[in-house]
Amino acid sequence: MKSNILKYLFTLYCMSVSCNAFSQKFEVMKFLPGEINDYHVTDTMYYAGEALFDYINGGAELYLSYGLKCMTGCKYNGEGLPQITVEIYEMSSSQNAFGIYTQSRDKEEYEYGQGSQRAKDFLLFWKDAYYVLITSQKAMEKSETTMQHIAAIIDKSIETKGAVPEIINALPKKDLLPAGFLYFHHYVWLNAYLFIADYNLLNITDETDFVLAKYGNADKERCFLLAGDYPDAAETEKAFQQIKEKFAPQTDAPRPVVKMEDDTWFSTWTAGKRLFAVFDAKSKLQIENIYNSIFTK
Repeated sequence: MKSNILKYLFTLYCMSVSCNAFSQKFEVMKFLPGEINDYHVTDTMYYAGEALFDYINGGAELYLSYGLKCMTGCKYNGEGLPQITVEIYEMSSSQNAFGIYTQSRDKEEYEYGQGSQRAKDFLLFWKDAYYVLITSQKAMEKSETTMQHIAAIIDKSIETKGAVPEIINALPKKDLLPAGFLYFHHYVWLNAYLFIADYNLLNITDETDFVLAKYGNADKERCFLLAGDYPDAAETEKAFQQIKEKFAPQTDAPRPVVKMEDDTWFSTWTAGKRLFAVFDAKSKLQIENIYNSIFTK
């Protein structure tokens, strides 16, 4: 007999969580079919907060650093078919869902949600406060088609859209690599992609919004633009002085442009509550082009 996943999840979790805590995942998961394309639901999942370590030990830190509220999901199985796993991560804000997405995708598509990426054995997208990941144990035509159907159902069930963080609009489009930026507000992710210090040099917290972007047409021309918004100009100035002291202590210029020991160029400056820094530029001209692009967009 066909089972309705809505009823199954509701019965399972109402015994252990309050109706208020349950309501949002209930609204998303209720649209998933119990059976689809010779697949049927065999397992369901729910993890809140640090309990996510029980599911993805070693990977939960990423989601927790972006304000994970809960992960709800299920597994689809079918005779002779690779297992499909559906994971729906509800984050504390749409900006955080967007941040997880920028950590995960390596190209920009817009087939699902507000940004997506699809391959033969996985599909991911973000929409409003949700990040959705659907994977297949093996790439097969039926599993690929089924993942697409499931993604379309989830996309349609999330009726609202979220705003892209304002700091993203600070990025000049010229020479920006496709899908070449990462949004975050935990300093560990900056150091994971561009190591600048073994401590929180820029005082990055949940109250700051940062983006790290790659510019250039080839590896030999590639450089990084870091941009961040602080709660007030005083915090921005404090961070500016700290990064200038570390990378350009020899100058008191309000916008230092200095050549480093490895022959790359560095610069940093502020604009109100916003901090900018360019790392690994291959020439002073590359920095000037980025600087001018920011203020002439």
